[in-house]
Amino acid sequence: MISSKKNDRVGKILLDKKFITEEELKKALKIQKVTHEPLLKTLIDIGCIAEEQAAQALGIQWGMEYVDILNYPVDKEKLHVLDPNRARYYGIFLLKREGDQLHVAISDPTNIEAMDYVRLTLGENIIFYVSTRANIEQSIEKYYEMENVLKRAEEEAFSSATILKEGDEFDISKLREMGEEAPIVRIVNNLITEAILQGASDIHIEPLETILRTRYRIDGVLYEHQSLPKKIQPGVTSRVKILANMDIAERRLPQDGRISLKFEGRRIDFRVSALPTVHGEKIVLRILDATSALLPLEKLGFSSENFRKFEDAIAQPYGMVLISGPTGSGKTTTLYSALTRLNTTARNIVTVEDPVEYRLKGINQVQVNFKAGVTFANTLPYILRQDPDIILIGEIRDRETARIAIEAALTGHLVFSTIHTNDAASIPTRLIDMGIEPFLVASSVIGATAQRLVRRICKSCKVPYDPPKSVLEHVGLDMSKIEGISFYKGEGCDKCNRTGYRGRLAAQEFLSISPDIQNLIINRASARDIREKAKEEGMKTLLDDALAKAAEGVTTIEEVLRVVSTVEV
Repeated sequence: MISSKKNDRVGKILLDKKFITEEELKKALKIQKVTHEPLLKTLIDIGCIAEEQAAQALGIQWGMEYVDILNYPVDKEKLHVLDPNRARYYGIFLLKREGDQLHVAISDPTNIEAMDYVRLTLGENIIFYVSTRANIEQSIEKYYEMENVLKRAEEEAFSSATILKEGDEFDISKLREMGEEAPIVRIVNNLITEAILQGASDIHIEPLETILRTRYRIDGVLYEHQSLPKKIQPGVTSRVKILANMDIAERRLPQDGRISLKFEGRRIDFRVSALPTVHGEKIVLRILDATSALLPLEKLGFSSENFRKFEDAIAQPYGMVLISGPTGSGKTTTLYSALTRLNTTARNIVTVEDPVEYRLKGINQVQVNFKAGVTFANTLPYILRQDPDIILIGEIRDRETARIAIEAALTGHLVFSTIHTNDAASIPTRLIDMGIEPFLVASSVIGATAQRLVRRICKSCKVPYDPPKSVLEHVGLDMSKIEGISFYKGEGCDKCNRTGYRGRLAAQEFLSISPDIQNLIINRASARDIREKAKEEGMKTLLDDALAKAAEGVTTIEEVLRVVSTVEV
């Protein structure tokens, strides 16, 4: 830990940043008189501050910017300029080169020897940043050590003579052995850990002709993570399949599996899918982190008006509430949030899902299994015999499922489900197209929601800006009506991986089934007619809601254009 003679200044910085209280500072100074340890170390030892806070204070004290290098887009090509052993010894890490300047993170700004080593090795034009020693060591492990692990894995794969091509005969025991070799285990562990730390929702392991490509989906967008040697493909694939209890001998048929592990004290599940391609099996791991997915309704992004309408709908004793949107639009999260709100000991809640993604405490969840004949349609009659108050059906895909769901809604049950349509007004017409009588649709559906997920602007690099006129016109904004409105974007920083976005929220439209809307449904009106009547009655469309979020500075006009504007008729 850093030894500083400027204790009074450091203490003031910590107080100004509200990292500590006056009482905590006095306590630490009193202990320090006995131990003679540096003030920051004392404060960390007694639990008053974290290492990150100490590093931020040091940055302010010594005029250096604090950087969270675990989320920093490191220039990997420049890493070898520094010896990894020296980097670990001095607590330094090379971040990037910009022109003739090199950017270096250091854990101890008072370590003159470390700074002299950097300048002697790299030259004089250095910009220093402060980071924690723990994060620097983790980055060294990630970028330097993983390269050595990859080399070892490639060498072992080559020596084991298990480089498999499509159609080759192979030894299953040898393949299993490859999947359990130390280098392969470390590579897969690192791949999973990095995905969780970066907030990814999916990990893609893709066999191409000459490499094994890995990508992460973060906030709905795929980013390339790392290219692995083609030679280790069998080992990586086998390792994931072993973890997911899948058949490593089966390479010609698609497979599904599941992984469950503990990460930093919380349980994280992975839904694993293997799909044969011309270059080998592609693996996709869907990350199911209940702590980030099971959010209160208030945090989903509802506008105040849509929130009131949705709350009113789910508070009804019976009827059907439907949510539409493409895959990955947050439908399951919204439904689970509604169930969590309604989950009491006085209610019997049963779900039938494909698959059960998150385990909800106190709720009876049924997993669809088509191979065993357990489908939505043939499971629902048995669920109705279980005396349910609330039923969640993962998806209405066919007439039989829709018929039973509507019967349940009309016989005193509150039914939630999802359905694939472009907007809320198309939900009733979709049910009619499935073969349900219009009067049954009109009398059973009490609310229909359509939603999309838009990325949030990163709060750490949020700045005002003027969107291009062409973009504003493309989303249908009247230029005369946006005078005085400030729009924002993210410039890109280490906290958002230079994307300008961090996290997502839902843009929604809620169709209330008023008497006039019911009449339109009964008369088989088109989705366009239902939509126009709903707008007359005050419905804000998906585009309206998303543009309002852009005007509030929550998202960008470009994100609205990317995700929502194509929905408009």
